[in-house]
Amino acid sequence: MIFAGKGKKDPRISTLKAREILDSKARPMVEVDVWTVEGSMGRGASPCGTSVGSHEAFILRDGGSRFGGLGVLKAVENVNEIISPALKGRSVLDQRAIDHLLIELDGTPNKSRLGANAIYSVSMAAARAAANSLGIPLYRYLGGAGANRLPVPMFNMINGGSHPDATMEFQEFLLIPAKVGTYGEALRMGVEIFSQLGEMIGRKKGLKSLSIGSSAGYAAPTGEPPEALEMLLLAAKEAGYEGRVKLGLDCAASHFFQRGEDYYRFQGKKFWREEIIRYLEDLARAYPLFMIEDPLEEDDFEGFAEMTRRFKCLIVGDDLFVTNPDRLKKGIALGSANGMILKPNMVGTLSEAMDAADLARKHGYWVVGSGRAGGSLDDPIPEISVAVGAPLVKFGAPRTGERLAKQNVLLRIEEELGESGRFAGVDIFAG
Repeated sequence: MIFAGKGKKDPRISTLKAREILDSKARPMVEVDVWTVEGSMGRGASPCGTSVGSHEAFILRDGGSRFGGLGVLKAVENVNEIISPALKGRSVLDQRAIDHLLIELDGTPNKSRLGANAIYSVSMAAARAAANSLGIPLYRYLGGAGANRLPVPMFNMINGGSHPDATMEFQEFLLIPAKVGTYGEALRMGVEIFSQLGEMIGRKKGLKSLSIGSSAGYAAPTGEPPEALEMLLLAAKEAGYEGRVKLGLDCAASHFFQRGEDYYRFQGKKFWREEIIRYLEDLARAYPLFMIEDPLEEDDFEGFAEMTRRFKCLIVGDDLFVTNPDRLKKGIALGSANGMILKPNMVGTLSEAMDAADLARKHGYWVVGSGRAGGSLDDPIPEISVAVGAPLVKFGAPRTGERLAKQNVLLRIEEELGESGRFAGVDIFAG
């Protein structure tokens, strides 16, 4: 991880400016520009997901009637009036010092004073300014010369959970290309299967079933998880890729967990922890499930540990860890999960997110780069994923500009790396 270096002329911050823009769901978000004395510029913005864990760093919104209470003018003001004067004159090449100062300026455990959306936008803008100052790509600045692995894309093709009009408790049904040699081939496979999935749903369930979910996939046309998984496998077969895909689930279980009563409201019934585990265990036996994300509620470290011992597939924590090194340390001590979702805005600074990824790798946890449902066209998560060597990424379904923009970034990196690059799928699905 590179956080220092020599700039072309003068990499000290001269100007720092924030504004309110709109994310891919037309919700306000903070965007920050950082300019150095030498004239290098970096831009950062803080996305927000549809599924938000209660342990995430605090997103500061204005309340009131403007934008339905979702405005971020207060966070913008915090950047322009508090953060900007404190950072002027600081070198963008010292990312860790910048992030430490941002945390100190806020002074709260969850970044609620200035807002994590303000803090993360500044942190990201500074990193991009540094990369531009050095004249190298962001993934190379953060990951060094060893950043040469392209991740396997996972496509959220059927959306349920907390997404609008959902009839399915589980939030994401993922298709994972296997037995391909390049990122470009994996992306093409996903696009072709997704197209076939739409035709199949329309044929089997009627055209009225082809509504779009919040992650750009198809809103679940069924309330039965096995049927949704069967649809993905059939679409792969009809597209000519039978036997060349794996499947994944994001249960987002906190959203149907009845806190205080300790049960899950699932398919209209009460499910206790062991019943949810057994249900997922049966699915894992019946289908080629490669990954299950957030199968239990966000504070059940012991339950995650039980599943990690019992299951052969990857058990991944998102709301469990929220890309926070302290929560990840607790999980490591208990043996909870063997994978971590990487969403830097969840913790609030790039340094903390990179520390979490480094800690995960050192303890044998898989790092899964992930976009948020509400993001921007220049989301840095593809480059961050390459920087940390993440073997997997997920950006939603292969549809709409914001999600395809992330895929295109990785296509360009694959071209840039050329023969020095390596596609993670070659190792993951060997044999």
